[in-house]
Amino acid sequence: MKAITTLFLASALLASAEPDAAAMADGKAHFMNCMACHGLDGTGMKVGPTMVMAPSLAGSKIATGDPEIFAQVVLKGIKKEGAEFLQMMLPLEATLDDKKLASVMTYVRGSFDNKADPVTEAQVKEWRAKYADRKEPLTRAEIAELVKKSEEANKKPE
Repeated sequence: MKAITTLFLASALLASAEPDAAAMADGKAHFMNCMACHGLDGTGMKVGPTMVMAPSLAGSKIATGDPEIFAQVVLKGIKKEGAEFLQMMLPLEATLDDKKLASVMTYVRGSFDNKADPVTEAQVKEWRAKYADRKEPLTRAEIAELVKKSEEANKKPE
């Protein structure tokens, strides 16, 4: 009986990490805002033979890592620095409400061969409030540091 209960609980936990179809469909619809720079396939819209508008979301540590970092990026945007990408990332906090932002993040985290947990509306609401006072877009250096700290904090002991 204990083995069956454990199996049931493990199955329930795995199922809860799966995005629901409605959130994925809603996220895909609202991803159209992102598509102009990230491309329909999430690999970055190509501009000429060597430039891209924005980085690939496929396998992105920002998109698939700590969802709070991803939320900050989408809410506040990224400053235009250097020539690696043609565009800055515009802040979308005024464009996407909590439900839409959660669905877009869930869509990106579950598409383009990404396999990251879905994001909830409640999480987005919490993060929006937490970062409400920040008025400037993030820099790529800030994002890299946030990702590094998150990876170090989540590193499993060997």
